Amino acid sequence: MAYTFPHYLTSQGDPAPELLYVWDDTRADLDFEYDADELIDKIWDATTRAKIALCIGVYEWVIWRFHGLSDDPVPYQIAEAAWCGNVRAAYVEYIEFSRREYTGPVRGPLYGAMMSLGPVLNSTAENKDEWVEGLAFLAPLAMHVLPDAKPFVEWLESVTDILLDLYPEPEDDPYEDIFGEHEEERRGPLIAREALDPSFDYRPEHAPQLLDQFLRGVDHAENPFLCSPEELIELGVEQPYRIL
Repeated sequence: MAYTFPHYLTSQGDPAPELLYVWDDTRADLDFEYDADELIDKIWDATTRAKIALCIGVYEWVIWRFHGLSDDPVPYQIAEAAWCGNVRAAYVEYIEFSRREYTGPVRGPLYGAMMSLGPVLNSTAENKDEWVEGLAFLAPLAMHVLPDAKPFVEWLESVTDILLDLYPEPEDDPYEDIFGEHEEERRGPLIAREALDPSFDYRPEHAPQLLDQFLRGVDHAENPFLCSPEELIELGVEQPYRIL
């Protein structure tokens, strides 16, 4: 599988394997203590694509926390597909898997993270519920399961500021696109994964080159959540898995 964790996660080393949190699959978020309302209010004025990127970034913290405790490839395949989907929604196949296979204090949180991230990828300028509900679950989940939440909190504050600074939401008139023909453009400019790395000297003009490099390394043939190049061409994507 081609997916790799971003530098700001791998540089921290492996998370402690001990599970120090309460987990009950029947009540999951009722045991969360963090309230994401302030975070949602803060990121509200960023582009839709920036909000999706933030949700993916938070999701990556969750799956990184469990990477030494689970060898299931599905969470990583979904992360890879999600970054492709934030380039163009058509890249992503329908995300579905069995709930019965994801229970307990490791696979239960992974299930919650995956199920929360999937709908986020369908967020549009009009459809804000998906990213709001996704972030409202993912951020408290990360706070709940991480053995030390401080690095996550520092990253979250820094990255939210970066996204608001680089990708503010422009004025949008939905009546200019009443048939939904320009949903991708209205999500905002493309955003590379590196935008979420506070140590990376990222500029928006770097995004096409960085994303092209990422897409060319995607293992779409082995990822069940990604469309094949042939399917994408039929959908009107002239150069699948490239940014030209």
